[in-house]
Amino acid sequence: MHVTDQIVLYLDDELQGEERALFEAHLAVCSSCRMALEEERRLIAVVRQARPLYPLPPTLPARLAQVLRQAASGPSVNRWRILRPWLAAAAVVLAAVAIPLVWRATHAPFPGPSEVAQVAVQTHQRYVRGQLPLEIQSHSPEEVSRWFENKVPFNLKLPNYPESPGQPKPYELQGARLISFHDDYAAYICYQLQGRPISLLVTSATTARPAGGQIIRWGGLDFHFDALNGWKVLTWTDQGLTYALVSDFEERGQASCIVCHPGPQDRPMFEGLKLR
Repeated sequence: MHVTDQIVLYLDDELQGEERALFEAHLAVCSSCRMALEEERRLIAVVRQARPLYPLPPTLPARLAQVLRQAASGPSVNRWRILRPWLAAAAVVLAAVAIPLVWRATHAPFPGPSEVAQVAVQTHQRYVRGQLPLEIQSHSPEEVSRWFENKVPFNLKLPNYPESPGQPKPYELQGARLISFHDDYAAYICYQLQGRPISLLVTSATTARPAGGQIIRWGGLDFHFDALNGWKVLTWTDQGLTYALVSDFEERGQASCIVCHPGPQDRPMFEGLKLR
């Protein structure tokens, strides 16, 4: 049985002993399965909320049978008058059943990730595995920005975290390199946040546009979210540049956005990108 097939069994407490321990150990290292587990929990919550608010009375079956007999024996006008409230009640029941089905349909798998998202994840994987050395290693955003001058077909200026006395930076720039993309170069920048790697791929909006995935609209921008090979990737276009941010952080990996949005005024954006 595939591990994803065990999610429902896990939520129903049907996984026990070693099988349950193995599944929980897998969850600890697999962000995709953690996200699938949360989606299933949300679906169950919606179904439970759709249950009738009150238990059906025990006399209901007998009463319903009586109404049907009256409707069958009476004239057509009276038949409709008798059945109308029961049909309304049936519509409510059907709505309660249909809501979870519609919810599941609207939460069906999203369109596949865009090319820029796939390239960003592949590049991030190669870097994490030590297969892709950085061409410049520096903790200075200014130095890395200067290194990219005349190497990429767009102006790139990396943000610098505003340091406060006695407070270390929450993340650290590691360095960068060029990535071949569509007969030109894209900028690949690496960070460390809480000991975990983050990659930012930047290219011009004329070269690549985000597409596919789950779309989250916030702040006038469309963020496209995908989970590929256990990595979270957010892609978006802003002011002529297309960005792809890769990490293994929780939910949609929105914590990694701090590398470009460190200020307190950016806090609403982190909330806006959270799972609902």
